Amino acid sequence: MEFCQKSGNVRRRGLFYFLLVFLLINEVSLQESVEGFIGGSAVLPCSSEKHQLKLEDISVLWRRNSLSVYDIIEGKDSVKAQDPAYKNRTETFPEEYLNGNFSLKLNDLQHNDAGKYKCFITQDSVIKSVQLFIKERQKMHSTNEGSNQKPETIVMIISTLCIGIIF
Repeated sequence: MEFCQKSGNVRRRGLFYFLLVFLLINEVSLQESVEGFIGGSAVLPCSSEKHQLKLEDISVLWRRNSLSVYDIIEGKDSVKAQDPAYKNRTETFPEEYLNGNFSLKLNDLQHNDAGKYKCFITQDSVIKSVQLFIKERQKMHSTNEGSNQKPETIVMIISTLCIGIIF
């Protein structure tokens, strides 16, 4: 009898650890990644499975670490608690709220914008994670070879040809 109790406890503990690992793996695999460029914009996706929502029931909080990035409270945009680092750089798509789309557009991207963002959809009790990666734009190198001549040089050559034809 005592053996059965011990094996039952081992099974329960094993099941607990299995569920814990499963949930952790699931959280990581559900995280989305977005790539943006310095000075550009990036849309961080966040959506609810529920549709046909009422505006007054919609509350969504965008956070990065403990910083407030953007809030949607009772269907209305709110930047009262917004961290100054995001001031005048964020926007959402209010016409999409009733369809369950609470994506956030972050403008004028900087290096320090990189990181994990979380979207808390309060009516669903759901947290969506988005990892934002920031890259530098590749600079174009121009050379003064071949057909990449300066416009003044081209004008001078055409003028010389025209004068040569006239005289």
